[in-house]
Amino acid sequence: MPPSDPFYSHRCSLPHRTLWFGEASLYEDRICIQGWTWQGRYEREVVVEDIDEVEWRPQPERPNLLLHLKDGTTVPIRLRKGAGLWNAKLHDLLDQSLLDDRSLPDDGQAD
Repeated sequence: MPPSDPFYSHRCSLPHRTLWFGEASLYEDRICIQGWTWQGRYEREVVVEDIDEVEWRPQPERPNLLLHLKDGTTVPIRLRKGAGLWNAKLHDLLDQSLLDDRSLPDDGQAD
């Protein structure tokens, strides 16, 4: 299968890790994070199916996209631009509503 073009590709950094020329790319089935560290080339791939929950935080100076994986680990990313777009697209790819945590419970009554 030929490689597909990413939906989005933005410069990024990772907390507690030096990452020069960091870039994150969102594909239909995966997220690729790459750049350079003191040890050399850095590459990490996160499979979209392994993501349990996406948390978006509108704060540009800290991790603004948290990927909570099904194995209990979290992948924090700080995107320089487009974190809100990534949030919406990931929710779409995961078939999750952006408003699930802000909507009324199933019984229709607010707490």
